[in-house]
Amino acid sequence: MDAFLSQFGLQFSKSFPLFLLIALGFALSRWGHFPKSAGDGLSKFAFNVALPAMLFRIISQMFRSDTTADPRLLIAFFGSCFIVFFLGRIFASKILRTEPVGGIVFGTACVFSNNGLLGLPLALVMLGDQYVPSVAAVLSINAMVLWTLASFSAEFARSGNGLTMSAVVHTLKIVFRNPLIVSIFAGALWNLTRIVLPPIVDEPLRLLANSATPLALVVVGMGLSEYGIGKGIRVGGFITAGKLLVQPCMVFLLTQLIGLGPIETTAVVFLGSLPCGVNVYLMAKEFRVIEPEVANAMVFTTVLSSFTVPVVVTGILHYVGS
Repeated sequence: MDAFLSQFGLQFSKSFPLFLLIALGFALSRWGHFPKSAGDGLSKFAFNVALPAMLFRIISQMFRSDTTADPRLLIAFFGSCFIVFFLGRIFASKILRTEPVGGIVFGTACVFSNNGLLGLPLALVMLGDQYVPSVAAVLSINAMVLWTLASFSAEFARSGNGLTMSAVVHTLKIVFRNPLIVSIFAGALWNLTRIVLPPIVDEPLRLLANSATPLALVVVGMGLSEYGIGKGIRVGGFITAGKLLVQPCMVFLLTQLIGLGPIETTAVVFLGSLPCGVNVYLMAKEFRVIEPEVANAMVFTTVLSSFTVPVVVTGILHYVGS
């Protein structure tokens, strides 16, 4: 127990300053007279420049450390997503009496983590560079898999005709316009060349990468300031329980059934424990269902994850190290 508490104190001390940056972003937007346009500009820079620079720099030089990821981690992570998604749909339909498309968004909110803006910075600080290949493996197809799952389900619920080719094309366009995904694939291709980045390229990337973590976290806070807490608290609470409790437990269960190694197990359980991503809110707005409920869940999960993520990381590190 003493070892667990010591490890928790270490992880909490690592993560708490990062969540303070989220609080700073919230305060700047809500009370600091920073207009929405400022947050949008910072978000665009973080998502399109700083985070891609960090991902490309790390992944393009992985050959120097010979760090690889077990592809079975994708089965553990996305297998849990499918299971929790369908459990969430059933719960929303049978218990909460949500309309079919609303149930789809409910299920998606229980599995769609804020892996880009929040997951990658937290992973680097709390876990370390050796976990980046595993995190990047999930990031590379996360949006495509989960957007496709939600789109297929929504199309089927609306028309009963299944997924159309236009929906597939639309999803692929969304995915491959994502700078994070482009930087992951570009970094992986460069890594195959086994060429060390020249200083004239590496140094600007390093400087941009250093700005990625604080910028991304401040942006998360500024985004949260847009969402109030009001209508939909009950459903938002159920989404929060699904995202922060059911999802990481399901990921962990599948890692044990598959027999993943300690690094991959830690990485995917960590990713499963993260709060809801803004993509879910965009999905709710696009489908015009349970928007207040998803907004509440984004706030709840982000605030609570400042405590639950260190608990999960401590527990999983203690388990794989024992």
